[in-house]
Formats: sequence, structure tokens, C-alpha cells
Amino acid sequence: MRKVLVAGSTGHLGRYVSKEFKRRGYWVRALVRDPDRLEDLKDLVDDVFVGDVTKPDTLRGVCDDIEIVFSSVGLSVDPRRQKDRCSYRDVDYQGNKNLLEVARKAPVKKFIYVSVFGAHLFEHLEYVKAHEDFVTELRSSGLEYAVIRPTAFCAAFANSLNMARSGRAFIVGR
Repeated sequence: MRKVLVAGSTGHLGRYVSKEFKRRGYWVRALVRDPDRLEDLKDLVDDVFVGDVTKPDTLRGVCDDIEIVFSSVGLSVDPRRQKDRCSYRDVDYQGNKNLLEVARKAPVKKFIYVSVFGAHLFEHLEYVKAHEDFVTELRSSGLEYAVIRPTAFCAAFANSLNMARSGRAFIVGR
């Protein structure tokens, strides 16, 4: 049975991806910071690894016996969900880079990363630059890789739309 690590498994996309990997017969390990957020998925994953990509010491062993890493790890675009005072650079770039280093040492066969559609048009934004800087690291890692560039995560922007409707909204970038 193929084994996959889903990093970001408690996020919107990560939940769906974890379910889909399991449906397709994969053995699934979920990387989570807060295992309580995995409550509704606990029957759909085979293993839960508690760790934080921004703290490399907590990642030891996360990729042991893993063939594929799928990472949708990233700081939320909703400022109300940004509790740790981390930046996009801390999470989207350095956190994924920390995970990549563990994957390379394991060794993992393939690393799949979720970036941004049309990134070349928006690299001046901190959010996009952090993603694309990690893509550069991934390309030079020596691992087989895939970069997924979805057009949008509608659920991620739903709160922004509600804020805008109320007359107040946050803008990513300057």
C-alpha cells in the first residue's frame, strides 16, 4: 500500500485531499499542529503526526516510511485566523522548506505542493512570493515533484467577501 503524508490536513483543501487519498486506497498520515482540529477526519486517516512546520525539531520522523508528501500548508489569507503572528514567509516558504528537508532525508519519492495560479503576475505580493520562493526550492531539491496551481480557494475568501459586504476588508499586500 502506498503511503502519503498530508501536511495541512486540517485546512480546507487538506481535508478533501486526505479523504480522496484514503478513498483511492492510500495509507494516510496527517500532519497536524492541533489534533483536536482533526476530529471529523480521524476515521479517514491511518496515522496522526503532531508537529509544526515552523518548528523543525517537531518534524523528526514525520516522513518515515512515506512515499509521497502532499503539502497544502500555508498561512490563512483570513487575518482573523492568523493567531501565531507568523508571516507568509515563515509558514508558506520556510515551513514548507523545513518539511522538504525532512522529506529529502527520509527519502520521500515525490513532493506535491499547492501554490498559486497566475503567480508570475502577483510575485510582488508577500503571499505569492513566499509560495514561489518555495517552488524554486522544490525544483532544485532533486525529488520528483508536482506543483498544483488552483485558480482560487473560494472558502478561503468567503470571510473576506463577508467583511467587504460589511464595509471593511483586509487586502493582502500593499
